[in-house]
Amino acid sequence: MAPHANPQVLNTLAIYALLAVFLIWRYSRPMRLTVTRMFVMPGILLALTALAIWGDRYEHLHHAQPPTALALSLAVGAVAGIPFGILRGMHTTVKATDRPGVMYLGPSWVVPAILVGAYALRIGLRIAFSQTPFAALVGNGVLALAVATLITSYYVIYKKYRALEHQAGQI
Repeated sequence: MAPHANPQVLNTLAIYALLAVFLIWRYSRPMRLTVTRMFVMPGILLALTALAIWGDRYEHLHHAQPPTALALSLAVGAVAGIPFGILRGMHTTVKATDRPGVMYLGPSWVVPAILVGAYALRIGLRIAFSQTPFAALVGNGVLALAVATLITSYYVIYKKYRALEHQAGQI
């Protein structure tokens, strides 16, 4: 370890690296999942994002952005993520199974790329702009984009699955 390296930063980077490996592994192979479980991952990601934003505001009160600026950056990021989520959902292979409420999803490199890219960009902005309000606002907006992309894509996938179930007469 370099003498100037902060152990807390290294721990955070190690956690991000482990999450990135997990996301890449999980989304790079076909998945069988239930409709209920499909919405667990976005819920966890949403909670982690909220915790990261809250922790950042709590830890860096002297650099804290006004609540209106934070809300605006989150809203812009979320709105910008919706089209990506729709595209990802439309291009994801969805297959119904013989069991109601269970589907197969094809592998997707897009989800881990967006999620890992959002956190990497957030970290890069923090390093480049030394915890300025600009870095925090843009970083939080990018996180909102990633979460909105995932939630929207799962909604589109859910609609595709419901249509497949309806065609098969399982509803």
